[in-house]
Amino acid sequence: MMLITGVIFLSCEKESDNVIDPSYISPMISDLYKSKDSVLTTSFNPDIDLNVSVFVSSNGGSSIQEVACKVFYPDNNGQLFFVMKDDGIQPDSVAGDGRYSCNVKFTSITCLLVGQYTFTVYALNTDDLISNQINSAFFVINTQNFPPVITNTDLPDSVVRPVTGQFDLTIKATVIDTNGECDINEVYFDAYRPNGLYMGRVPMSNAGNNIYSYSNIVLPSGGDSSYGYFKYLFQATDNSNAQSIVVADSIKFVRPNP
Repeated sequence: MMLITGVIFLSCEKESDNVIDPSYISPMISDLYKSKDSVLTTSFNPDIDLNVSVFVSSNGGSSIQEVACKVFYPDNNGQLFFVMKDDGIQPDSVAGDGRYSCNVKFTSITCLLVGQYTFTVYALNTDDLISNQINSAFFVINTQNFPPVITNTDLPDSVVRPVTGQFDLTIKATVIDTNGECDINEVYFDAYRPNGLYMGRVPMSNAGNNIYSYSNIVLPSGGDSSYGYFKYLFQATDNSNAQSIVVADSIKFVRPNP
């Protein structure tokens, strides 16, 4: 006869050293309001101005220390910080009702940047615990938008390809925009070989002072399509997708002397 025995293992659960103190409770925010979804303005008299409010609850935790609204630019290269208050002073309507408000107004706009501005609203209590965050957006539209203008192109009339080695060739274009240089979104050219073959669209880099440039390496070549007039069609686009008039220019690539 076979005797079957069972072994019971008992475990002793260790108390965690990282138990969260339930007395620390984060605040809660809800019911976001913004007075405008779109701001209509002009680059000649720029005015970005709207009101934002949110309902804030301590959620049973400590008292509210700060409620804030952070606004981020369309190009993500900057942000503004606005303190929201529940004091009954405009734009807040009733003091102590739990709805915090602020006026999102931009000052000293040197160049109007159109597009989608995003913002984040949050609350902080006196225990330094942050609430949930609410994200939203508004659009800034220029009602007097003008397309960019290519005023000049700067490229050599002709280039002699090297027999050996290489050298850099730089192509430049001067682009202005009545609405300000910050409104220029991209500058590029479409390139064509002497035989008419399309080479593609080439983006140009902002070199400052309304100058856009592109540099490439010129190499030796024995192919017939590498000689003759290369055609370049320049164009610029602004942040409202308005396009400049196309400007054409060319470079004659010459065979080296035998």
